[in-house]
Amino acid sequence: MTASVEVTIDAVDADPIVTFWQAALGYDRLYERDPYVVLGPPHGDARPRLVIQRVPSVTPDKTPVHIDLRVDDPDAEVARLQALGATVEWVVDESPADFIRWTTMADPQGTLFCVCPAREERSTDDRS
Repeated sequence: MTASVEVTIDAVDADPIVTFWQAALGYDRLYERDPYVVLGPPHGDARPRLVIQRVPSVTPDKTPVHIDLRVDDPDAEVARLQALGATVEWVVDESPADFIRWTTMADPQGTLFCVCPAREERSTDDRS
């Protein structure tokens, strides 16, 4: 089952998007790890994190805003979601670069979302 939900926004020019959403939502800048900037609500606020993802272009065949499901067992969750009617679109494995492996899926309507490992908690001082 899902450990947490994040909303991810693709942005060609990420800095003004980060500034806008940080102010609009009253979120803190939790950390940055290129190409991602992670924003989150103040401590004790249950709203989801917002991830701004730097991209070279916003492509028409990819959803520019999507949900990331952060889970403890991604492979089991992918299988569970497939049984519910989702399909695997592609898998990205950046684990050799000390990052993560995630699966991009489509719901029965074709809306893309990602299944990713649960995040390790980071403090607001950790910007790596």
